[in-house]
Amino acid sequence: MAGISTIAESIIRILRTPLGSRVMRPYYGSMLYELRDRKFDDRFKALATKYIFEAIKINEPRVQVESVDFKIEPINGKVSFLIILANNEEIEFTNDWYK
Repeated sequence: MAGISTIAESIIRILRTPLGSRVMRPYYGSMLYELRDRKFDDRFKALATKYIFEAIKINEPRVQVESVDFKIEPINGKVSFLIILANNEEIEFTNDWYK
């Protein structure tokens, strides 16, 4: 059916949308875009986790995030976020949205 997205698709769309970029929905999206070109360290991980939890809590009330894990590809600098939901569903999201 057209127009119906899965929870995973919805979450990825939320995380790829810069917060405040939708005129009629100013709270839709996440602040992950602010971490572009930042050093991958403990501060990056803490902020990314915070931004993911906040964005999903506000914009996707059907689920609850349990944890976030990270994987980095050192050669090209891609960071993958592994989001574990309370129902044990895993969603992987890579920071290549701006290419």
